[in-house]
Amino acid sequence: MRTKELARLCENLSIRDEDSEIHQIYEGLERDGVEDANHCLVGKVLSSRRVNREAFKSVIEQLWSPFGTVDIEVVGENIFMFYFNNPIDQDRIWNRGPWHFDRSLIVLEKPEGTGHISQFSFSRAKFWVQIHDIPIICMNRRMARWLAEQIGEVIDIPTESRDCWGKFLKVKVSIDISRPLKRWLRLKLDKSGNIVMIGLKYERLPKFCYACGRIGHSISDFSDVEAKK
Repeated sequence: MRTKELARLCENLSIRDEDSEIHQIYEGLERDGVEDANHCLVGKVLSSRRVNREAFKSVIEQLWSPFGTVDIEVVGENIFMFYFNNPIDQDRIWNRGPWHFDRSLIVLEKPEGTGHISQFSFSRAKFWVQIHDIPIICMNRRMARWLAEQIGEVIDIPTESRDCWGKFLKVKVSIDISRPLKRWLRLKLDKSGNIVMIGLKYERLPKFCYACGRIGHSISDFSDVEAKK
């Protein structure tokens, strides 16, 4: 294509004067929009396949019915908007995850700011994690928090109850699911140089690839044949 033709195309694509005007949303409309956003969650089903939308709506409406009524709209490829009657119902769903559909994780986002869906990363999810094979010196609340920080952002640590202590510690963390899951922590506990390995078990773990360590597909979907061996 000639240079002159390219220049002509660029001129045709340029913003006209009448399109360049900036329209300011007045305060009343903005308040209504913020109120609506406080009733919403946006979720993406992490699956390598397209989700059956009607089946998804039916399952989620039934699954979430004990927590209130929810309206579901499709807003993108495997992306859905959930509208609740009030922020309390929204918080119940937000705090009770992780949620799954057909063994695939539903990654939820809370709208903030303008709530532009294209800006959501869908890259973090909350999990309860059991920390196994821990030495006795790690069986305290302060150490539990430190260990949780090595896994992700700390959301919750159970109260002073020691029901599980001695078997495992249990913490709730928000993790970056765009990266491989940590399955072990290597600890150097004293000056001897000995390394202790403690195992991590994620509760309600969805579809997971043991080849690459990531959530969102299984090893049967992984393209690297060598990784399957």
